[in-house]
Amino acid sequence: MLLIYLPEISSRCEYIFDFIFKQEFGIKYRTTTYITEFPTYAQEKINYSHSKISDEFFIKAAPLLFENEIKKHEIKIEQKHGIKVLCPNADDDLGFDVFSSVFYLVSRYEEYLPFIPDEFGRFKAEDSLALKNDFLQIPIVTLWITLFHAAFPPKFSSLQIKSSEFNAIVTYDIDVAYKYLGRNFIRTLGGVLKNVAAFNFKDVYERIQVLLKGKKDSWDVYDHLEKMISENKL
Repeated sequence: MLLIYLPEISSRCEYIFDFIFKQEFGIKYRTTTYITEFPTYAQEKINYSHSKISDEFFIKAAPLLFENEIKKHEIKIEQKHGIKVLCPNADDDLGFDVFSSVFYLVSRYEEYLPFIPDEFGRFKAEDSLALKNDFLQIPIVTLWITLFHAAFPPKFSSLQIKSSEFNAIVTYDIDVAYKYLGRNFIRTLGGVLKNVAAFNFKDVYERIQVLLKGKKDSWDVYDHLEKMISENKL
């Protein structure tokens, strides 16, 4: 079992350790805050603290995961290992704090800070750290975790890390499924009268064709979407 030394127990650390080690790697781990236990532990171990203890695998911890409040951080970004990383370090075994970096993006930390919303009250992509630093379209968290795994020293070879399997679940965000179908008589009549008042006889004719003659509703694109999914085009 992997042992992780950290200076204090933190719910943020537990969250991101579970995400990386249990969910992504499929391995068991436990944490300790007893520095005297760490050097004598005979199996795989990681030191996640502010300073190195001996010759262990060391990741220098940024403050983020040991805080209880949400506050604005000046997130430093550097190019390392061919990709951009957050919380870079010069004196640990990975070159950046992978745990704080993954937590910052996976938790959507910046969206809990004050921001100017769009017209629907949402956080705007153009305000994100990812877009401002040109990695919005890159699976950056996956790349960081891959780097972390690749940096494991040979003595970690006994850890049986599961193989990653990609699985996409496609969903449709639809407010109104059909343009004409699925409406009761009153709503249909109201739609016709509205079209007539606007001299929009094209929609009146199309509505009649759909409701009475079985013409396909122009918003019924679900067969096409299913075909695109089956052909891996979505």
